[in-house]
Amino acid sequence: MKSEYLVAGISIINDIHYADDRISKNNLGGCAIFAYGGIGLFTDNVTLITTGGEDFLNYYGHYFDENQIDKDGIYYDLPYTHHTVLKYEKDGKWSERSIYGDDYFALQSENNRTSLKKLEPFLSVHSKGLYLDSSADEKIFDEIKEIRDKAPNIKIMWEPPTFSTKDDSVHEKIINNLKKVDYYSMNLDEAAFFFKSEEREILIRKIMELGVPCFLREGEKGSSWIEDGKCVSLNAYKPENAIDATGCGNCSAASALYWRIEGKDYEDIVLYANIAAGYNAAFKGPAPIKRGRDEKIDQKMKEYYH
Repeated sequence: MKSEYLVAGISIINDIHYADDRISKNNLGGCAIFAYGGIGLFTDNVTLITTGGEDFLNYYGHYFDENQIDKDGIYYDLPYTHHTVLKYEKDGKWSERSIYGDDYFALQSENNRTSLKKLEPFLSVHSKGLYLDSSADEKIFDEIKEIRDKAPNIKIMWEPPTFSTKDDSVHEKIINNLKKVDYYSMNLDEAAFFFKSEEREILIRKIMELGVPCFLREGEKGSSWIEDGKCVSLNAYKPENAIDATGCGNCSAASALYWRIEGKDYEDIVLYANIAAGYNAAFKGPAPIKRGRDEKIDQKMKEYYH
């Protein structure tokens, strides 16, 4: 049976240079694996769709096996799996470069992108949700109608990448893309640049005026679900206990998509999204999601909010 939930996005191997000068190499990264965890922590009814090179399973194989992740959604279309140096600054900003050279992103971009062709084998009338990690100018947004034709019940969440939200030249494309999806997610910094306001209340009002439900990620302060003129916010789950915050945004956004579709109220959507992010932050790299699901860790963490 095809999964009801699909997570489509980029997979990256990260050599991480932390702000305190620590260096950690060959870490599993990219939006896809963390977003998968945001849904996989709560259900195994989810498929990961991503692209790698012939070396993909050298890096990801153990994690996929340990967490019983289906490998059918992996496309081996690249010469090498994305491998970058991810550098964090003390102010929270970050930069990224490919170990294969400055031109590698451009050379492999077409093969790496999510497309209707890659999604099609996994789409059906049973499809409920799709988490989409794609740049603003990708062809996938011209294929949304075809996706919905093949999966008429599907709801789509888009998480625009930082470089798209901070590029004024694609602002209108982002607006047009947002009108084609059902939900989206940005972090506070991305949203402040995109909506041209540093004041949270003005920012939230502008998100409401756009009229597309938004999961707003606010880092250590928590997150918010904004829809129908309402903004529901909750503090993050024990940010002081975080070991590695990498991927928490992808993780929480995908979780928010899952719980929105599963019919939770806005507060519970934010609560479970924060739990997913908190669980992810407790581990270096992607969290052991099967263990978390088996141990019903979400129910234990839920006590923090009550």
